[in-house]
Amino acid sequence: MIPVQYRALAAGLGLLLAMALAGAASWFTNGWRHDAEIAELQRAHAETMRSQSELALTTLQADAARITEAATEFAAIQSTLAPRMSALTKELRNAPKLPAGCVPDPVRVRNLDAAIEAANKSIPR
Repeated sequence: MIPVQYRALAAGLGLLLAMALAGAASWFTNGWRHDAEIAELQRAHAETMRSQSELALTTLQADAARITEAATEFAAIQSTLAPRMSALTKELRNAPKLPAGCVPDPVRVRNLDAAIEAANKSIPR
């Protein structure tokens, strides 16, 4: 027969072992639960990043289309404006020089007005 004090010691050790196993089981269970929460947060973050990336890509494509459209418009304006400006510049260079204090003649005023009008028409509105 086992003495009482050894039985009490064995029961105490068994109780400690049972508590240690229960603590370890709850530790692992809690870890799994937190792992699941972390995985859900990572999934939500990845979804948010995906939607933001799609929005940024859409915005970038729209901006690229606007830039292309503006470049095409600029090329068209430049191709029509450059010869007109060259002709006006040539006429202004060939106009007779005015003495100091003179008022510009009508030809010069018309040429300047035409240059201003051409520049204003080239501005997209």
